[in-house]
Amino acid sequence: MPALPPNSLIAITGVSGYIASYTGLWALRAGHRVRGTVRSMARAESLKAGYEKHGIPADELNKRLEFVIVDDLSSEEQWTNAFENVDGVLHAAMSRDDLSDPQLIPVTVAATLSLLRAAKKIPSIKRVVFVSTLWSIRIPPMHSDRVLTARDWNDEVLNIFENNLPVDHDPMLKRASHFFPYTVAKIKVERAAWEFVKETSFDLVATLPGTTMGPMLHGELASTPRMAAAGLRNDTTAAKYLPNQWFVDVRDCGRLLFLALTTPSMGGKRYLAVAEAFDWNQVYGIYRKNFPKAQVLEDLEGCERWRQKLDFSESTEMLGGWISLEQSLVDLGKSLGY
Repeated sequence: MPALPPNSLIAITGVSGYIASYTGLWALRAGHRVRGTVRSMARAESLKAGYEKHGIPADELNKRLEFVIVDDLSSEEQWTNAFENVDGVLHAAMSRDDLSDPQLIPVTVAATLSLLRAAKKIPSIKRVVFVSTLWSIRIPPMHSDRVLTARDWNDEVLNIFENNLPVDHDPMLKRASHFFPYTVAKIKVERAAWEFVKETSFDLVATLPGTTMGPMLHGELASTPRMAAAGLRNDTTAAKYLPNQWFVDVRDCGRLLFLALTTPSMGGKRYLAVAEAFDWNQVYGIYRKNFPKAQVLEDLEGCERWRQKLDFSESTEMLGGWISLEQSLVDLGKSLGY
C-alpha cells in the first residue's frame, strides 16, 4: 500500500469511542480528513468539543471532520454510504456492549463481513485496520512458557468455549470465562477478515490492545478507565472484574492505529498494543503515591501478576516508546480532578 498523502479521507467506525477518538485526533493533526461513524449526533458534538480542547481549531474541524450515522452495524448499505471515496478504514465500533453474551459472536462476525463487503465496493480504499484484543493470543490466567508474539492465536479458549469444557476448577479461569464470548468473537472476526482480504484490492492490519487506560478525550468515562479510576474511590470493581494482564495507554493505542492506517510497511500484519505488565496492587500503589488525599484501596491478597511474556518489539519500533503505567494513571486521575 502506498503511504496516504496529507488530506486523505479516513473513515473511523465508532469514532467517538475511547480509543478511536484518539486515532481521529492523530489523523487530524497529521493533516488528514476524518469521516467518523456514530450512532447519534450528540456524541459527535461532544467529540468535536474534545478535539477543540486538544488544539484543533473549530474552523479546521468544520473543514476536515464529518460524521455519518451508522445505527445498524450489519447494514452493508449503511457501510457503503459511509465509505464513499475514503482512502482507509479503521474499524473500532462494537456490535454489543455485553462482552459475556454468546450472541456477540454471530452478531459481530455478521457486522464485520457486511463492513468488508461494503469496503470491497469502494475502489479508493487502500487499507482496513481492525481493533482486536490481546486475548486473541492468550487470556489470563492461561499462559505459555514461551514468549508469545502477535502471530500467535488463542485456540485454547476456542476449544474451551466451543466444547463447553469446565472452568470451575480454577477460580481465576472461571472469572476470565466471563470474557470468553468477547474473545471468541474477536478471534472469529479477525480470521474471517484475513480470509476475506485474500480477494480484495486493499490490505489488512490488526492491532491487539491489552487493558487500555489513560484520560478520556471527551465525554463520560468508558468502561475500562472507569474501572481503573474506581481504585481512587475505595472501590474493588476493577480487581474483581478485570484480570491482571498487560497495559497500554489509550493515546499510544490510538497512535499505533493511526500508524497502522498510514504506514505502508505495516500492511498484512498483526501488532500487539502493550507497554508493560501490571497488577492491580501496582495500580493502587501509584494512586497512593500521587494522590495522597484520595480514598485509595489497600493492597489485595492473592493479586498475582500474569506470567505471560510477550514480544512486542515490532510495535515498539513503530511508536518509538510507550507511555508508562504510572504516567497513564496520573493523567487519568488528574483528568478527573484528583
